[in-house]
Amino acid sequence: MKTITIVNILVIIAIALLTLFPLYWLIITSFKSYIEIYANPPYLYPPHPTLEYYIDALYKFQGLKYLINSSIVATTNAAIATIISLLAAYAISRFDFKGKDNLFFTFVSMRMAPPAIFAVAYYYIFCSTLGLRDNLIALIILYNVFNIPIAIWLLLSAIDAIPRDLDAVAQLEGLGPFKILFRIHAPIIKGTIAVAYLLTFLNAFNEYLFASFITSTEARTITTALQGMVTVAGVYWSQMAALGVLSALPGIIIAVIARRYLVTGLTMGMV
Repeated sequence: MKTITIVNILVIIAIALLTLFPLYWLIITSFKSYIEIYANPPYLYPPHPTLEYYIDALYKFQGLKYLINSSIVATTNAAIATIISLLAAYAISRFDFKGKDNLFFTFVSMRMAPPAIFAVAYYYIFCSTLGLRDNLIALIILYNVFNIPIAIWLLLSAIDAIPRDLDAVAQLEGLGPFKILFRIHAPIIKGTIAVAYLLTFLNAFNEYLFASFITSTEARTITTALQGMVTVAGVYWSQMAALGVLSALPGIIIAVIARRYLVTGLTMGMV
C-alpha cells in the first residue's frame, strides 16, 4: 500500500510539473530582457526582473485596449448565453412539446462540428451582409451560437436531477414556471450555473479564429493582439509573454471567485 501511495504521489507531482512549468516559463519570460531570453544555458529565473515589458504590452502595443475588448465580449456573451441556456434547458426538461428531442440534438450537434467549417459563411453574414466588420457586437452574437449549446447541455443535466415533486409542490403554492425556475431551481443548481458562465466566458475570451477575420483594429481582442507581436522585424517575446500573463488573469479571477460552486456544479446531475 505504501509503495502504491508513493507512486501515486510521484505521478501527481510529475503531472503538476508538466502542467505548471509552461505557465512558470511564461511568467519568468515576461520579466526577462531579450539577451536573457536567448541566453545559453537558459535562466530558470529572471536575473534582472523588470516591469518594462508589461508597460510596453499594455500601452505601446495597445494591450490594455484589447484586454478591455475581450473582457466586454466575454462578459456579455457569458451573461446572455447563461440566461438563454437556463431558460432553454428548463423548457426542454420540464415541458413536453413536439420535436423536443430533435431540438436538443440540434443544439448539441452544432457544437460537434469544427468551427472552422463555418468561417466563410459567418464572414459573409457578419461582414458583408450585416456590415458588422470590426464590431464587438458581431463577436458577441457569433460566440453565443457556439456557447449556448454547451451551456444548455450542462444546465439540462442539472435540472433533470431536480425531483419533479418540488415543481408539483410549488405549483400548489401558486408559483408559475418562471418563479419555479428562478426561486427554486436556480438556487439549487447555482453551482452548475457558475460553471456554465465560467465555461462560456473562457470560450469567448480565448477564441481566436473568428476574431482574427471579423475584427481588424478597433474591435481586436487579446488573442489577435498577441499575433500582432510577431513582425517582420522579429518577435517581441517579452511583451508577448507579459500580455499572455495578463490575458490569463480574468479567467483566474472568475474561477477563484466561483471556486466553491465549481465542484458541485460539475458533479450535479451525475449518477
